[in-house]
Amino acid sequence: MNGGDGAVRGGGGSLRGRGRATAGAAGDAEAVAGGRTLVRAGLVVTAAYLASRILGWVRTAVLLAVFGAGRELDAYLAAFRIPDAMFQLVAAGALGSALIPVLAGLFHEGRHREAWRLVSSVLNLLLLALAGLAVIFFVAAPWIMPLITQDFTPEQLDLAVRLSRIMLLSPILLALSAVATSVLNAGNRFTAASLAPLLYNLAIIVPVVLLGAGMGVTVAAVGVVVGAALSLLVQVLPLDAMGYRYQRVADTADPATREVVRLVAPRAVGLGATQITFIVNTLLASGLGAGLITDYTAAFTAYQIPIGIIGLPLGVVLLPSLSTALAAGEDRAFGRLVTRSLRLLLFVMFFLTSVGMVVRTQVIDLLFGYGHFNRQDVTATSDALLFFLLGLAADSLVVVLARAFYADRETRIPVFAALLAVAINVVISVVSVGTLGLRGLALGIALGAWAEAVALTVLLTRRVDSVDLRGLVAAAVVFAAGALLAAVAAGRALELLGGLAGAAPGRVLVLVELVAASGAGAVVYAVWCALLRVPELPEVVRLVRDLLGRRIA
Repeated sequence: MNGGDGAVRGGGGSLRGRGRATAGAAGDAEAVAGGRTLVRAGLVVTAAYLASRILGWVRTAVLLAVFGAGRELDAYLAAFRIPDAMFQLVAAGALGSALIPVLAGLFHEGRHREAWRLVSSVLNLLLLALAGLAVIFFVAAPWIMPLITQDFTPEQLDLAVRLSRIMLLSPILLALSAVATSVLNAGNRFTAASLAPLLYNLAIIVPVVLLGAGMGVTVAAVGVVVGAALSLLVQVLPLDAMGYRYQRVADTADPATREVVRLVAPRAVGLGATQITFIVNTLLASGLGAGLITDYTAAFTAYQIPIGIIGLPLGVVLLPSLSTALAAGEDRAFGRLVTRSLRLLLFVMFFLTSVGMVVRTQVIDLLFGYGHFNRQDVTATSDALLFFLLGLAADSLVVVLARAFYADRETRIPVFAALLAVAINVVISVVSVGTLGLRGLALGIALGAWAEAVALTVLLTRRVDSVDLRGLVAAAVVFAAGALLAAVAAGRALELLGGLAGAAPGRVLVLVELVAASGAGAVVYAVWCALLRVPELPEVVRLVRDLLGRRIA
């Protein structure tokens, strides 16, 4: 938007030279208070995301245990690609990254009436777009499904088409839920929005456990739709408490609405392009043999757990704070928040990467090694996870880096970086799948994530003077060295326990191996960081104490 519209301003441009005032003593006091609020909100969101990831794991484990890695579950996972692509293209992260900064600016200026009109306009425009896409995909599903799979039997294709049509209602409901989440997060209200994915997962888990064995995988597809509805309903009352009232408007002439549409468009292109990776990988995995789409999905689910528990909650909590900091002209506070967050992610994720590579088989066995998910599936999944883990730190960094751009109403740069990642993903996957199998698909995602993270980091530091690139690189070297030592310690502990437990340890011994190896790595990593006086170590300890203290209280 042009003109003197305060927080709802035009796009792009460097943060340098905008004439914003630096914060004084009062600003520093507000920053301290805001930091405490951020930590409290972070604990709430992290706890909810932890619960959500646990239920996400339970959902995947239940599907694997009930149906196994075979043709039926492969058909369900392939069918999921159409409604998921539809949601990602129109809503998903694109909506939040565009709507939250605009709403945060309007709330900051006390312009609530304009904010509520904006929300209703966005809701109605989404409904129109998604309803049209749903009709198109419903009709075209029999022609689309063969294009994203190979070596499916006619029965599998029919099942995949039927399941995809059932699930086409879910992206519409999830988009409305995403709008509600964006409004609540823009108002720094995170609890109800954090409960939405919990209900979504439960709606799939419960019917599969009770009815899946007798009624088949269709139960899971119905659960997806019910879960999407519940994720919306749980946020209705908090929205009402904020003062929102629905209006039958779709005002594309409204400056705030046009600003959101302007911001959504490039981000939607980026997310749509990202879906190419998943579609290509589904196609390639389906050609490797029956059940390998499922094994690939299980490995990706395990890989996403630390990102969902640590990276995504941090990004969710940061975006409103970063947007508010820019609206208030606090450029230095913006840079400090970003730098601190990136260092913290590198500190945690480098350790999880190194130790995770050592104990990956134990992790997959404990997460998914039940029912019809056999030892061959555990091996194939853990091998893929090894290559996925190479990109763990990068994918986590992207969550925060992208939101730093979104806070400044810049969505084109993250889209450029996402397109670069997709190109690398697809090329490496296609080239390496013949020799590496599922591991090649995972390698493509990992290397694409690093390309995206590096591009975003370089472009952000050129845009924002207060982001400390040299400090980040130096910290990364220290964390990487400590993570390598941790991996050696974890591997040695695993060797010692493996000699005692034998070649086929029971489930309890597998858990003992995982805990002992991870504990040995954690001790070595902590000692290394303590000797070098790494500031993130006491910070993480304080956060853990706060979280445990709240649980005890």
